[in-house]
Amino acid sequence: MMQISRHINHTGRQHIKRTEVQIELLEDRDTPEFRVNLKLDRSKLPPDADIYIEAYHRNTSQRFEFGTVAAPIPPDHLKLDQIDLSGPTLFRVKVVDNSEHIGRLIASAEGLSPRAEDGENNESLMIFRSAPDMGNLTWKMSFEDQKPVLCINNKIPEAKSQLLENPFFQALILPAAFREVLFFIYMNDDLQEEEGWQSDWVRFANKIAPEELLDDEDPDRVVGWVNDVVSAFSNQHHLCHHLITRMEEQAHG
Repeated sequence: MMQISRHINHTGRQHIKRTEVQIELLEDRDTPEFRVNLKLDRSKLPPDADIYIEAYHRNTSQRFEFGTVAAPIPPDHLKLDQIDLSGPTLFRVKVVDNSEHIGRLIASAEGLSPRAEDGENNESLMIFRSAPDMGNLTWKMSFEDQKPVLCINNKIPEAKSQLLENPFFQALILPAAFREVLFFIYMNDDLQEEEGWQSDWVRFANKIAPEELLDDEDPDRVVGWVNDVVSAFSNQHHLCHHLITRMEEQAHG
């Protein structure tokens, strides 16, 4: 059975739950803005620690000061006018010490997805992207934006449409990509997240799995659950059947 070593946070940094931060994206204006409802568990945080919220996409980011844990105050300016808006905007929250160990990160949350004004989450389970500079690698998963992006080598003609329409691509890539995302979530201790793209994946996985994952502390159980989910996903979409059918059509073409 596969052995998995989980990431352990040796710094003592606390993890801010997604239920403690609600972010709403306001897009129907010249420059997108956002607003935040903070519900931090103050009992575990120094009252005079500073709160920062960063919006980011790819290599661009914009930081906003939100006062202190004891007195969180949003700034007047919450316009996203300094980041790349060509893709989905994500957010991170940082609580930083400004007394004993100035600048030390005390608590944080990464990869927070905002909700639109209508309350709907604009995020899909997976993004498909045609990517350059991949050499002879045909595909890979990327989590650079703290969300799953399936990158297909742009040297492959019509790479993205092939993945969406070609049974060969779907059968040979999607189950492996699905498996990689679930293990990424597990390795980052996000199987119990209540919001965000990780929770969307876990909810979907538990919905199609024969049995819901109840114990995420046992690596053997997690591996078995992931295998069951990937098998159920493949059965749901008849991946092998469609692949064989396409092969037979070409053979008798």
